[in-house]
Amino acid sequence: MVDSTMQYPGIREVKYTRHAQLLGTGEGMPEKIVTNQDIIDQFNLIASDRAVQYSIGIKERRAVQTGVLPSEYLYKAVLQCCSNANIAPEKIDRIIYAKLVGDQLIPATSLRVLEKIGVRKGVPVMDISVACSGFLHATDLALSCIDTGDDYVLVLGGDRASLDSNAEILKDTRTIFLNGDGFAAALYGYSQTPKFICKYFYTDSSIGEFAYIPFGTEFLKEKEKLLTGAFNLTMPDGPKIHQSILDSFQIISSQLLGASGMHWDDIDFIITSDQTSMAWKAQLQQAGIPEYKSCSCFHKYGNTVAAMVPLNLHEAIISGKLQKGMMVMMMGHGAGASGGGFIFRF
Repeated sequence: MVDSTMQYPGIREVKYTRHAQLLGTGEGMPEKIVTNQDIIDQFNLIASDRAVQYSIGIKERRAVQTGVLPSEYLYKAVLQCCSNANIAPEKIDRIIYAKLVGDQLIPATSLRVLEKIGVRKGVPVMDISVACSGFLHATDLALSCIDTGDDYVLVLGGDRASLDSNAEILKDTRTIFLNGDGFAAALYGYSQTPKFICKYFYTDSSIGEFAYIPFGTEFLKEKEKLLTGAFNLTMPDGPKIHQSILDSFQIISSQLLGASGMHWDDIDFIITSDQTSMAWKAQLQQAGIPEYKSCSCFHKYGNTVAAMVPLNLHEAIISGKLQKGMMVMMMGHGAGASGGGFIFRF
């Protein structure tokens, strides 16, 4: 956080010899819409739709169909992404999936996506888990892979983040309205000219307990039965998380602007994680950026964790708000206690 005693790393110069560019995006959203009133009625909560919209800015979110795995929705996102980029899936050299949980721990969910695409040429795939900033970390890996020889790298983000009404898991009324299920894809490819100007990433261990899912080896060694909260995303202190988002926005943006020699007036569009509508607006207000120069899907999708940034990116492109040639600052930060981003020309 801004007022912590932590020493944040300095920004490093981008030294790509094979450049990359964003070629296309896609989304694989579940069809089922869950309203605030649906949740209020389901869990018999003392709340109102109007109060929920006022407090966090959400109207509805999506929920995966019972029995359908994340890889199915990711596959839909991949097909749309490849179609928008006009690149056949068979040309993909690598897949990197930023997840929350995925289909299962092993094998990688990205392997399941590869199976559905039908590619049989031994394409390397991997899953990573850095929560809200996962898509940015995966993009960083993708750019490095293109620098070392890959021509097309597919980056996926998103997972099942909402509550399953049929699952016997702990319901936290402080966060029950926040999350939604969402899946997105972005395809990066080789570029003869530089597109990505600079990048910056950091981790803040001082906020490691702000949000967490307890399941892991530390949990298992207690020799207890799997409790109902083992896989539940817990966020004990909402105001602190909100402030950490603003702090992260300031840290990342100042590093990127400083390294590029740019000012806010040089940035045409902002893509950022939007844990709530209020968090999205507060980030823009902090930098004096008008809302038309950014995009938020929180009101209709909720907090989709690793899908937040790519869904906002996709929405900006298909809505026409983000045009070719624009200079973009794209960043993500949150529960992974990590943040990062880029400045690039679309």
